[in-house]
Amino acid sequence: MTGEPEPLVHGTLMAGFAQACINLNIVAGPGAAELLADLDVERWYPLSRWFALEQMIGATYQHIDPIRLKLGIEMMSLWYHRGPGHDIIRRGADFLHFQTGSTGIISVIRGPRELVGSFDLREFDAAAGRAVIHSTTPFHRKIESGVLIGGLLAPGDLDYVDVHDDGDPDLLIVEFH
Repeated sequence: MTGEPEPLVHGTLMAGFAQACINLNIVAGPGAAELLADLDVERWYPLSRWFALEQMIGATYQHIDPIRLKLGIEMMSLWYHRGPGHDIIRRGADFLHFQTGSTGIISVIRGPRELVGSFDLREFDAAAGRAVIHSTTPFHRKIESGVLIGGLLAPGDLDYVDVHDDGDPDLLIVEFH
């Protein structure tokens, strides 16, 4: 341990994850209620609490990556339709700039840069419907892929969105039309 403070995640992220699990009928395990019992969407929580919740889901299912993807999609659908998203994002492609900008990912995680990482838009070609994002965040890439898919689809102006990594899990290739 470097003596650095542990990164923190915002309560809205934890609540979004929990609500997505409920909406998708995902069983989180017996300890989930304890992890979520005193959840306040205005507070910040240790990143280890997020990981503990995510690990419970991973322990429940044999093939977890499709579930992680669905969780990310559902979290962004909730953010857009029941949260502030519809006031912030007008078109799907706008979400890429929001999520990779100063108000996106850093609004839900804080801490030392080397532990929090970054979520940077490396390429953006609206005409081709392609973007490349470099992620060094501590979040699972399948959840991040789901977040991107859900955020891009939520405004309803795009018909197709796909996210893949072409062999480098830290480079998320986004296709949208």
